[in-house]
Amino acid sequence: MVSEHEQAPSGFFRCPDLKELYSREYDDKMNRWRAVCAIDKADNIASMLDGLSFSVKDVLEVGCGTGVVLEQVAAKKIGSCFTGIEIGTERSRKQTRDGLYVHGYDGHKIPYADGEFDLVYATHVLEHVADEREFLSEMRRVSRRFVYVEVPCELHLRTTRRALQKTLEIGHINAYTPESFALQLETSGFIIKNLKLFDQHYAVHRFHSSPWRAVVKSTMRRGLLRISQSIASRVFTYHCGALCEHAPLLGI
Repeated sequence: MVSEHEQAPSGFFRCPDLKELYSREYDDKMNRWRAVCAIDKADNIASMLDGLSFSVKDVLEVGCGTGVVLEQVAAKKIGSCFTGIEIGTERSRKQTRDGLYVHGYDGHKIPYADGEFDLVYATHVLEHVADEREFLSEMRRVSRRFVYVEVPCELHLRTTRRALQKTLEIGHINAYTPESFALQLETSGFIIKNLKLFDQHYAVHRFHSSPWRAVVKSTMRRGLLRISQSIASRVFTYHCGALCEHAPLLGI
């Protein structure tokens, strides 16, 4: 791994120190950004579960950060008991409502029993994970029925080396297309019940852009997505969510 102050050889990617990167505290702007994005993430989970939410009681979020997505999921009444785990989180605290907790864990072994949760989910975490199948296997192990995973699909016709380096610098060590994401899940012991591309809502686009630019960007991206998810995913980065159930694990 090349340190922050070293230059990678020409033509090669420069990877940041991931341990240092993930230990940084969020500033106010980042906390506001995460809160805005949390609305989309919870909406996506709710839309994928659709009429199945009634069967969900115990919910676990893996890689929950400060717990803002979990709070949004709780507000949507997807389940009644909510737990989040995050690497390096040393606190164990009740959040803003009864039945919502955040705990720390080591990033490998999820500290719960087999089949303890009706829904286990991770939004925008898998792209940060060194061993994807180990991570997914643990999610599968502690889920009783549903697993939901969402990632940004950053590989498309407009993807450049510079763009990949930029995402690498925020810890995205894995990059996906919708097809490669589906393959990752299907070879990790899951049956995909539903897979869908999502665009971000206007407030997310507006966060880093002027109002008119956000309107144009949102309209163009959503329009193309309505025409064809397959074509859209070849042009822009969208978020891809998958609702899964258990399938037999691969034998070796």
